[in-house]
Amino acid sequence: MKRTPLLILAIVAVTADAQQPVNLKETLEWLHNFAADNGRQYVGQRNTDNGSCELGTPDCGQRKDVTTFDGQGCSATVKWSVTLNYKDVGTHTYRFSLKDLDPKSVVWVKDMPFENAVIADTANSVKNVNVVFTPPEGVTWDKSLDEPQTFVALVFDNGDHAKRFVKAFKHAIQLCGGKPSPF
Repeated sequence: MKRTPLLILAIVAVTADAQQPVNLKETLEWLHNFAADNGRQYVGQRNTDNGSCELGTPDCGQRKDVTTFDGQGCSATVKWSVTLNYKDVGTHTYRFSLKDLDPKSVVWVKDMPFENAVIADTANSVKNVNVVFTPPEGVTWDKSLDEPQTFVALVFDNGDHAKRFVKAFKHAIQLCGGKPSPF
């Protein structure tokens, strides 16, 4: 088959376009949409001591965790909502700068009861993640307990989805200038 210069140019253009790095805006949009589609987990939680249990066994309630991700520039917000036995337990809202996170710390963890979570730590363990807890309607909460943290976490429906989020989350952190902790 004889190749024409136009065909070769088209192949080169498609190949070059496929290798273009994803910018911050596109990465944040992907993180938002991916968390919206996959940021949830159903596990069993014992009614007696809040430990993990197998759903369907006595004294084991259904715990549903839902996480969302929103980003604007290098500022990000993660919301983590929990229901236990179909009752709202409250929502933690994490606000942080992606620049403050250590890209090397972003990992998928299997930590009971959360079988598929993504965790990222701040560089040098600085408390730069502002956390606010919003209790269910009608429940009072001591706001003085809301204090900055050194990490942010999200849950996912399976390990493959968590691992994909890790890769994109690291990319967004690096695009914002996030550096690893030196020690």
